[in-house]
Amino acid sequence: MQEVRGMAGGPEGLDRMKRIRAGIIGMGGIGLAQLEAVRRLGYAEVAAVAVRDREKARGLCDFYGIPKSYTDYRELLADGDIDVVHNCTPNDIHFSINRDIILAGKQVLSEKPLTIDSGDSRELLRLLESHNVKNAVNFVYRHYSMVRHARGMIEGGELGEIYAIRGTYLQDWLLYDTDWNWRVDESAGGPSRALADIGSHWIDLARFLLGAEIVEVCADLATFLPTRKQLVSSNPPVSRNVDVKTEDYGSVLMRFERGIRGQFTVSQTSAGRKLGLSFDIDGSKASLHWEHDQADRLWIGHRDSPNGELILHPGLLNEAGRHAGLRDGKVERWPEAQKHMIDSFYRDLLEGGKRRYADFSDGHRVVETVEAILRSDRNRAWESLG
Repeated sequence: MQEVRGMAGGPEGLDRMKRIRAGIIGMGGIGLAQLEAVRRLGYAEVAAVAVRDREKARGLCDFYGIPKSYTDYRELLADGDIDVVHNCTPNDIHFSINRDIILAGKQVLSEKPLTIDSGDSRELLRLLESHNVKNAVNFVYRHYSMVRHARGMIEGGELGEIYAIRGTYLQDWLLYDTDWNWRVDESAGGPSRALADIGSHWIDLARFLLGAEIVEVCADLATFLPTRKQLVSSNPPVSRNVDVKTEDYGSVLMRFERGIRGQFTVSQTSAGRKLGLSFDIDGSKASLHWEHDQADRLWIGHRDSPNGELILHPGLLNEAGRHAGLRDGKVERWPEAQKHMIDSFYRDLLEGGKRRYADFSDGHRVVETVEAILRSDRNRAWESLG
């Protein structure tokens, strides 16, 4: 890491610090989003990327001013200038690449799900026992200021005893049988789609907010489009029918520690819903509602006094909700949450302190939960988590 001094307008408390050099493996949509987030931090840079297509790699380096590119990610892992590696590849190779990053002794930020099999995620935890490697999973939604403020309210007892949590994550990008993506194919995306892809985010949110583990689940899943058309040629347009086994929809009942009840629904076939993420939390003193479409607002419900709505402002947030660099009057959207997530991880690399980001142990627990949900749907029964 290279030392940086006198960073004008830099993050609070970091005007003299080390500059983190990051490498990114996989430059699809999430890889580009993380590249842009790193560049906005001011104290970090993307020093190398690994992309199989050599021409694409050169184009990215030219456009973004990235000094190095590799077509084999192992060469990036051998680069002594790289401090931390972002794994932004498809689900089926998360395990092998995360394993190789750990063995190379690099700090690692993995895209979710951590793996597609809990045996593999457990193996990563075993490797971490003998390798001093900081690790994170890219669950971005816990890094919205209002979500973190809600966590602070719960920790502070403002809601009283927590009774229940419920919510949704709804999308429409796979509504038609002509909609196709690698996530639909279980050989690339794994045995679960809607639950592993977006349900994993909601599961992480619930665990983070409540500070409680899920102990039992009961699920009902559905694949509304058992056959989809995959485009194999665009000129002329030719498609082939593909049998689909991964779920379009899922509804899950949950039991948490401390007797807390839960319920959430995920769907990738809900017309008009682009990012329909929400949660409601009921407590003995008050309740909360947050939704991504109005991410800068937190509704607070009371029985014997008027309900309230907190609108995002740094001066009104509790300690848990405050972020370095948060500005007055700015609406917080997904790119800010991604930046906050990476900032939280990087600051831990540089300074240590209280961890707010999800690590590999969180990622493993989410993988286990998705597997229990799949078992519950198959067995038509409640399933316990160890």
